[in-house]
Amino acid sequence: MQPIETSPENELALFKERMMTALKATKVCVFEVDLVQQLYTYFENSEDIFGVTGDVILRDVQPFSKLSEEEYRVAVSNYFAHPDDEAVIAGAFRSVLSGQPTTYEARMRAGGSDYTWCKIDVTPVFHNDQPVKMIGVITNISDLKRENDILREKASLDLFTGLYNKQSAKMMIEKSLSLPKDKSHALVLLDINGFKAYNDTFGHYKGDRAIHALADIMKATFRSSDILGRFGGDEFIVLITDLAPDFSDTVWLCEKLQPLLKFQSEEHTITASIGVAVYPQDGLTFEELFKRADKALYHSKEGKEAISFFSQLA
Repeated sequence: MQPIETSPENELALFKERMMTALKATKVCVFEVDLVQQLYTYFENSEDIFGVTGDVILRDVQPFSKLSEEEYRVAVSNYFAHPDDEAVIAGAFRSVLSGQPTTYEARMRAGGSDYTWCKIDVTPVFHNDQPVKMIGVITNISDLKRENDILREKASLDLFTGLYNKQSAKMMIEKSLSLPKDKSHALVLLDINGFKAYNDTFGHYKGDRAIHALADIMKATFRSSDILGRFGGDEFIVLITDLAPDFSDTVWLCEKLQPLLKFQSEEHTITASIGVAVYPQDGLTFEELFKRADKALYHSKEGKEAISFFSQLA
């Protein structure tokens, strides 16, 4: 049998068909940019990522070619990228214009679509040792991002209570304290009174139920913006965030903390003691606040079922 001869046009059509099949199978998008003209010239399979055709994207961004270099960069970033990822996009522009391939992750959209987490691989094309074009591949990584976020969240939690573990709570509190705000925060330390004796008397199962009961009350008492952690055993920590700049309303805070002082765990009544230090009055760093809240907690343990503020200690 004689081989079937194909024309260059048919070969080109077959090549395009194979490429589109590959793009669809891998759910990636390919684009090309003329760096000299500041013009997107090719956008293929964008529907699988953004739900918008390449023709729509090319039409939308075509007017950007008339802008200055900096205006063009800003316009492209505003069209495609989430505002919080602008620095990442700017870095990618610098890399490509300097002739360096780059890979980055950003939340992307096109044609007004919703933002999608994407990995973008871009490579410059040279002419006379100058980058004149950019070829890019966009991959949807939103599922992978969600899986990583779930794993990261699990790694940061105390699995028994669902509160942050010691390391994560400390890190998050330090981060919150470092943010430039004209607000006060209250660092709260608490632990269960006589917990070792309770364990010895009623067993570890009952002790575990008491810890779980306290964690549940904490979740119901505080806001999602507050940081709740289990520091180990029967010791807990809370950062109550964004209080009034000159916060001194200890009555309000005592009422807020009241449900934690005495609570039920199955048939038993459990009591706790609490120590409080306030940022910035009592300290500016986690270490300063922790030491002073711990001193206030020690004072509370002497009376039990008590809330002590570092600022009120003699």
